[in-house]
Amino acid sequence: DKRGMNFNPQEMASIMWAFAKSKRGDHALFDTAARELMRATQQELRSSGGGQGTKPQELSNTIWAFATAGIRGNTQVEMVKFIADTLDEGEGQFFGLQFKPQELSNTAWALATLHSKREPGSATEAIEDDGIVRVLRWVARDIARRVDSFKPQELSNSVWAFSTVGFGYDEACGTNSHNDYVHAATDDPAGDKELVYETLEVIAENALSRMDKFKGQELNNMAWGFARLGHRTERAGELFRGVAGELIRETWRFKPQDVCTTLWSFATAEYFDYDAFRAGVSRLNFRHIRSFKPQEMSNTVWALATAGFAPRHAHAFDTSLVPASRRPTREQVSNDPVTECFAAVASEAMRRPHEFKDQELKDVLWSFSKIGVRHPALFQKIAKHIVGRNGRGFSSFSSQGLGNTLWSFAKQAQLSQEVIDSLGDSVKLVSTGRLAVYETSCLDNGEDVIKRLFVRAAEAGMNMGLDRFTNQDLSNTVWACSTLGLLHTAFFKRVEREVVSRLKQKRNKFRGQEIANILWSFATLNAQPDPMLVDQLSVYVASECRGKNGIDEYSIAKMFGQRQELANLAWSCAVIGRYPKELMNILYTGLLGTSNDPEQMKLIFKDDGLQKSSIMTLYYVQVAADVEAPELRLSLPVGFPNGWGEDDEGHGHQKGDENDLIDMSSSMLTLTVSKLQKGVSRTFDRIGFDNVLEHLIDTNEIEGEYGVQLPQSPTEFLSVDIANVGKKIGVEVDGPGHFVCLVDRPGKTTSLVGLENQFDDRGERRVNGPTILKHRLLAHLGWDIIHLPYWEYQELGGDREKEMDYCQSLLEQSSKW
Repeated sequence: DKRGMNFNPQEMASIMWAFAKSKRGDHALFDTAARELMRATQQELRSSGGGQGTKPQELSNTIWAFATAGIRGNTQVEMVKFIADTLDEGEGQFFGLQFKPQELSNTAWALATLHSKREPGSATEAIEDDGIVRVLRWVARDIARRVDSFKPQELSNSVWAFSTVGFGYDEACGTNSHNDYVHAATDDPAGDKELVYETLEVIAENALSRMDKFKGQELNNMAWGFARLGHRTERAGELFRGVAGELIRETWRFKPQDVCTTLWSFATAEYFDYDAFRAGVSRLNFRHIRSFKPQEMSNTVWALATAGFAPRHAHAFDTSLVPASRRPTREQVSNDPVTECFAAVASEAMRRPHEFKDQELKDVLWSFSKIGVRHPALFQKIAKHIVGRNGRGFSSFSSQGLGNTLWSFAKQAQLSQEVIDSLGDSVKLVSTGRLAVYETSCLDNGEDVIKRLFVRAAEAGMNMGLDRFTNQDLSNTVWACSTLGLLHTAFFKRVEREVVSRLKQKRNKFRGQEIANILWSFATLNAQPDPMLVDQLSVYVASECRGKNGIDEYSIAKMFGQRQELANLAWSCAVIGRYPKELMNILYTGLLGTSNDPEQMKLIFKDDGLQKSSIMTLYYVQVAADVEAPELRLSLPVGFPNGWGEDDEGHGHQKGDENDLIDMSSSMLTLTVSKLQKGVSRTFDRIGFDNVLEHLIDTNEIEGEYGVQLPQSPTEFLSVDIANVGKKIGVEVDGPGHFVCLVDRPGKTTSLVGLENQFDDRGERRVNGPTILKHRLLAHLGWDIIHLPYWEYQELGGDREKEMDYCQSLLEQSSKW
């Protein structure tokens, strides 16, 4: 069809504009008209202008029409290159300088829109990227040259275009994992970064002088663009302050999408203005929440959680643990915009979870857990939506989505510790510690549901391939499993192989926290990793901690932000029973330094001293290493722990710190006596086994009686549930908190009695790492420890004769009886 030749360039561009506007884009029409437009323009360039030739507006309208109609293809790519060539012709003297601000901004918007719709792997990517970058350079330079000529919408569209294709992105800010970036490739990244930096500074200053002229959407686009491009300057901060002021003064000037994305931008740029957040989230209330889209809701709660703005009523939604009398009324919830926002978003996520994309669901769950707000009803509803009958499953989740979703469920259960600390005896839960976390997870979701959720996630991860997981994804996933005591042996074996491979090849640089979390998870779950995992971690940590002056306290602090991470690693090595010399020396140096100066270590790590759990960890590790690896000659400072603990008047250790893995998982000093323990003790009395409950062993006793080198400061160190002190026979009553669940190995439970190894797996149960370490420590101190699994005693049904026979059979296992 050659009839397009009967139309002049303006008429052809207008036809395409009209078709695009009416949502009737036609590939054949657009291809024909665009090619004729390029031919006419080329002729105009050769003839030096005049007559009915092409004008910049026709080129701008044409590429705008392609973008609005969503038409991509070879002709569209040719058009992108052609516009760039046209602008560059004669260094812009012939044609480029004729572009008006609106034409430049519309062209930039169109190119970015088309780029965002491009499928990966296109054969013309390089050509298109080159054209986009050259056009955007023109836009940036023109804005810097005559910013006052650009209307607010034109500035807003230009910034939006820059950020959508990552033009001039400041990689120093890191990749924002909340949104995936697909950058247009450039042949001069440094030059483009400098150009965009200068242009954004000009835009920020100009926008501040006429902030009241910008519409809500335009302010939103500006903030979003600055945030995504990583532009963090004093002037950018002033721009964010100006946008926040407009949001506070005229909230209703912003549409729902604009409110939510603006808050997302504030959080991403780390601009935390409480009044602005409060004003924005006031729109997401019970009355209007149904007018918001899932992405808008998830962006808002994500922003609140990232900014750290928590609901006033932290226990408002905790129907599992908090009595109704301690929860706020609906009216009280509505009086706090932040609480009402979280409540309204949760209600919509439960009402229409199928409308939320994977990332949006993940972000909602992550936000509740990150900010420290429990919502059992929400999490149960989403869990069933994912793994219930006809559930969406995990097959479409990204690796980050899997890791963050599991992390969120585990964190919800871990938050039970804070609820217990806050409300005390009024909490509807009798257990504490690790068992409270396990029980809370089952109360919130149902035991079958939470197991199925983690199994499906592990299977999805293996099907996806762990090579697609970032180190953070791996860390989050295994941390979540270990926190809830759920071991998928096949998944953990895959993780082990993947981590060893990355460590050997030094792929995907590990942070200290990721290494600590991964090894802690293997140790806690008693996942029985190959020794090579610990050895490769040792080699990697040594190489990363080696600075200009070798390995010292300062170089270690660069890799490990907190000494708690070092304590977690040391404890994990002790549980696994593997003590690489170089790694252990690094851990002791990072925890204690080399000059016996606790004040210097506080300055280096910017903390208030070692947490109590870290001090106890060092005791456990010291005892284990003295016996199992004496060649290391590890030692604690003279007078330890005096002066090494957290300052009494400092900020101190906050409960619920997820980095304090030891406090959560490894307490070996249990001073609570359960009803079951008392009953077992009485049965042992009846068969002539004299015993005491909760026998305590302190550090002085260990140093004096057993010869283990510990400081002279007496500290309660270990406890034995039921002890015959004279014969040094102990009975550990192992409750549910002593076991992990083997979620991929269902089987019939086998009696403990008669097993060659009392730590063999029993059906779905495996003794956890803390229990293994405590057993070894007590054995090193000369105790003969017998383990009594809780379910075996309970299955006796209270029959006194059976209980006595059972306890007698346990005692016969001891060589000291």
